[in-house]
Amino acid sequence: MIIVFLFLLLVFVGGLIAILLLRPDTGYVLINYGPWVVETSLAALVFGIALFFLLAWLGLRLSGFAIRLPGSLRESVDRRRADRARDAFENGLLALFEGNWARAESELIKRASDHHAPHLNYLAAARAAQRQAATDRRDHYLRLAMLNRPEHEFATLLSQADLQRKRGEFEATRQTALKLREKDPMHPFAIELLAESHAALGEWGALRKLLLEPASQNAIVAGRRDQLMGRAIEELMRAAIDDARLPVLKSLWDGAGGLRENPELRRAYARGLARLNADSEALALISQALSVDWDGELALLYGDLHAGDPITQLATVESWLALYGEKTELLQVAGHVCLANRLWGKARSYLEAVIATAPTPKAYLDLARLCADTQQPEEAARHYRLGLELAAGSH
Repeated sequence: MIIVFLFLLLVFVGGLIAILLLRPDTGYVLINYGPWVVETSLAALVFGIALFFLLAWLGLRLSGFAIRLPGSLRESVDRRRADRARDAFENGLLALFEGNWARAESELIKRASDHHAPHLNYLAAARAAQRQAATDRRDHYLRLAMLNRPEHEFATLLSQADLQRKRGEFEATRQTALKLREKDPMHPFAIELLAESHAALGEWGALRKLLLEPASQNAIVAGRRDQLMGRAIEELMRAAIDDARLPVLKSLWDGAGGLRENPELRRAYARGLARLNADSEALALISQALSVDWDGELALLYGDLHAGDPITQLATVESWLALYGEKTELLQVAGHVCLANRLWGKARSYLEAVIATAPTPKAYLDLARLCADTQQPEEAARHYRLGLELAAGSH
């Protein structure tokens, strides 16, 4: 539009010049309005009209500039403030990544109100404050983040729970994680945070229930999930054993799934069965386990269990001797089982083999009993004494 106006103005001025230069008669114009009379040449009229439009255009431009000036100044100031806020945010993040916690906190909060996303400043500042063990400032920044962007409450709660966990505030972590799950029950990080807080607080029943949810399958790394589930089941087993609740113990084992292959969990279950007088089930469990792989602790436990058929028990132990060789644990168990079956000669042979290679207080005790049962009181006393000395030395 401006270009068109300038073009017309140039045409008028050009016409005026042409008239003045090419024609000696520049024309005559008479304007009569009431008592007013204006006489001029055509060229002067054209020039006057052109000058009027030019001045009018300039006046409009100046008026528009004057009207827009306050807004332009505000935009300039706002743009400058936004640039400074962005620079402070970027400098704060860089300091945070460099481990300069105090500088990071200072940079992140000094122009947070001017930043287009102030909640990000406050979330980052909360992390810097936590690194300085300033939990009060951390919580203050988290509240500011929530107030500035209520629509991003979920992100703020996630950051809060993560910071609480890292600080060891597991009671608070659990409460925050539960709020997160109210908003999104399937969110993997919320599930992970809740699981870690249950484990830290010893809430094994709640942890096991959480890990049995399908959503936890992909929320927690498989190895960590198995570790947490194994710990939860083992602790629940201990509680069931202490309360003499054999059905609960069996139910936990039956629901352990693939974790029943875990040696620690299997040992805990076998010890629980033995303690609750379920010897036949413990014998069957250990027999099945040792037919597949060696486990010295289970072998020793096997020898302490009461078998309805001691001869079969001894045959089983001797089959393991053939399978795994003369391991100390098997020799000791074989001697103990032979002693129970009153097979004095074989019992002495096995027990003396243990004492010769890797003596244990248990082997000395069984050998002392053998000597006492076979009317050798002096030998029995000597073995009792050696066993006690070994036991005292091991402590």
